[in-house]
Amino acid sequence: MLLKNASFVLYSKELKILKNFSIRIAEGKIERIGKLLKKERGEEVIDCKGKLVMPGLINTHTHASMTLFRGLGEDMELHEWLKKKIWPMESKLNPRDVFKGAMLAIMEMLKTGTTMFADMYFFMDQVAEACKKLGIKGVLSTGVMDFPTPESKNPLKEAERFIKRWKNKHKLITPSIGPHSIYSCGKETLEEVKRIAEENDVLIQIHLSETRREVYEAWKKYKLRPVEYLKSIDFLSERVLAAHSSWLTKQEVKILSEYDVKVSHCPVSNMKLATGGVIPLPEMMKQKVTVSLGTDGAASNNSLNMFETMKFAALLHKHARWDPTITKSKQIVKMATIEGAKALLMKTTGSLEEGKDADIIILNLNTPNWKPLHDVFANLVYSTYPSNVETVIVDGKVVVKDFKLTQFDEKKILRWFDGS
Repeated sequence: MLLKNASFVLYSKELKILKNFSIRIAEGKIERIGKLLKKERGEEVIDCKGKLVMPGLINTHTHASMTLFRGLGEDMELHEWLKKKIWPMESKLNPRDVFKGAMLAIMEMLKTGTTMFADMYFFMDQVAEACKKLGIKGVLSTGVMDFPTPESKNPLKEAERFIKRWKNKHKLITPSIGPHSIYSCGKETLEEVKRIAEENDVLIQIHLSETRREVYEAWKKYKLRPVEYLKSIDFLSERVLAAHSSWLTKQEVKILSEYDVKVSHCPVSNMKLATGGVIPLPEMMKQKVTVSLGTDGAASNNSLNMFETMKFAALLHKHARWDPTITKSKQIVKMATIEGAKALLMKTTGSLEEGKDADIIILNLNTPNWKPLHDVFANLVYSTYPSNVETVIVDGKVVVKDFKLTQFDEKKILRWFDGS
């Protein structure tokens, strides 16, 4: 495949802007990035004049199948929303429901420029099948709690089974394990999660310090804040991805840095649920904590649009710190791409470089929201709509072409939800 004459290419981990460059793709990898060679050909050629070619976006925290609950229980406090709306509905879930919800979510993610996502939920075999059908990369974790889930009476056993079934079995699927939180998983469960993760060399996804209530209850029970508690039980490591991490002290940020814990920042969900705390992003940057971006589930966002999340992330911190210089557009784009890859322990994606996986999106810039163009990164963060995403390539395969899915009939997915 040849992507020729791109007006702009975001090249390397540093997101250098290259003008009028081409990209050759072979066997799912980026083979060459450079000026178009004379008589250069490809089996498939995409003319990228007037377009921006960049790494696919990486969503590091979702509950994909919660698209089923989009708009359910609006304007409620988090714990009341969970107890009265979400958990009762989840108790009735079956594998087919989860598959349909995942297909809808992946359709939305691909069409908004996401090429890889991290997920925590139930019936994850169904989510894996949805990833395969539509052609997205998924870092998938079975949710683990101390009590039965809709899927299993023994979530730990189910989580380990899922890992063993999918580990190194399909190039799009990377299994992981997802202990829900410190308030739903006791010490023994968390210790077992760590054992499973280390024995199978997989990522751990966990909600951490999402609400003031979580911090208060941890202090009441352990006389420690959540991060301090996880340190005390020797849970923290470079393989831990902590979602939210809103209510942290400077000392906790230092601990995350010391153990190389990764963070998934979910600004839209946190603001919508009014969980209160604002992630201490400047302090994390100073301590060199890897911070990525996540949408959270469509039940609490209600979108899976990473461009929207990028904009909210940039604005939230400017507003909270009374400082318009606190976040830079390029930094935010890195959080949605290469930092996302680091957070998921992925070394072969997240940036456009020779030898890396061809996980690429192409944006059409011939639209009112991209005119005029003074600053590529500013337009990416503050002006881009999903309607700019014209082409999506995952592992060298075109999965969105001319704004439409190529692997599955979009209308069929939408019909599943007619009358819902």
